[in-house]
Amino acid sequence: MDQDEVEDFGISVEDSLDSNLLKTRPAKCSNPSSPADIKEKPAEDMQNFDDPSSYEDTSIPIQYQMDLDIIGVGAAGQVYDVDEHTVLKTCRIYEPPSNNATPRALWDYASETVFHFGLLKDERAVLRLLAEHPHPNIIEVIDLDQPEGLYIRKYRQISEMTPATQFDRILWYQDILRALLHLHTLGITHSDIRQDNILFDSNGHAILSGFGASCSFGYPNPSLPLLTNGTSENVSDATDRFAMASMTYELETELRPGISIDDAQGLILPVVQTGNKDLDSLIEKSWRGRFSSTLAMLRDAERISDGKDNRRPTAHLALKTELRERISSWRNDRVNQHGSDVYFSLCRPSVRSMYWQSGMAGN
Repeated sequence: MDQDEVEDFGISVEDSLDSNLLKTRPAKCSNPSSPADIKEKPAEDMQNFDDPSSYEDTSIPIQYQMDLDIIGVGAAGQVYDVDEHTVLKTCRIYEPPSNNATPRALWDYASETVFHFGLLKDERAVLRLLAEHPHPNIIEVIDLDQPEGLYIRKYRQISEMTPATQFDRILWYQDILRALLHLHTLGITHSDIRQDNILFDSNGHAILSGFGASCSFGYPNPSLPLLTNGTSENVSDATDRFAMASMTYELETELRPGISIDDAQGLILPVVQTGNKDLDSLIEKSWRGRFSSTLAMLRDAERISDGKDNRRPTAHLALKTELRERISSWRNDRVNQHGSDVYFSLCRPSVRSMYWQSGMAGN
């Protein structure tokens, strides 16, 4: 782990993690200034984001944070409420094992802590690039420079947008396709398109979030053997379009698509009946790879609504500079009241010690 990683992790250079332990999580991005700086991760180091059996942390309790409301927990981290305009996204912070913990518990805590720190570091790197190339349908980052995590503008969740008409949802699909088109222009895939990663601004515009799995074109498909991103071994703009079709199908039918492969390696797709034949066609064409580009898919989606959109443009009540000042004040208050902004115990005993104490270092 280099000097920057050690400082981000909140531990001293002397306590930095052994290089062997770092092999338990992928190393994807490191503060890229351009899409070319987003490095590929070796396939053998990739953990399957969508397969619950690939996670060893199902029984590791999340560390309680004094006077801090947790409003979301996902594969890449957890989200805390800061104020009415801002949230804090951290890596998953686990409760340290007890002194008499089993070797397996030590291993799970150490490996999962490092793995999820890596996911947040990767997401921070992608968001740095997106901060240089912003888009109105992509989350706005307020502060990326704090070691505890990412301070992001607060949006509404999809559960707050119901009931919604099919026309409303078609506008959402257009919003997300515009965000994806922007990403793809930068040579980046999202690789984790699902309902949980769709947020909304105050005027009902859909906002794409959750960039922990994002990477450059050509990276190994993280969803395999599940078909979330399709059957391709490597991610591309087409794999995001495939996932976009699956999410659209799920929002329209309230059913998982249940896609599978037959003996001849052909796709077995569900019958699509959304009540709108043009939307049915959009989904099927995306699944079957019949769009030449994300722009072509967006144009089809826009034709469904005939270009109608009565929503007001995105407008934020609080300016970014104001929110940064609020974050600084909030962090100072947390330190004064609790000794730190976020409690993150890693080195007593250190993660490195737990790793070697587990006896699983060579496994």
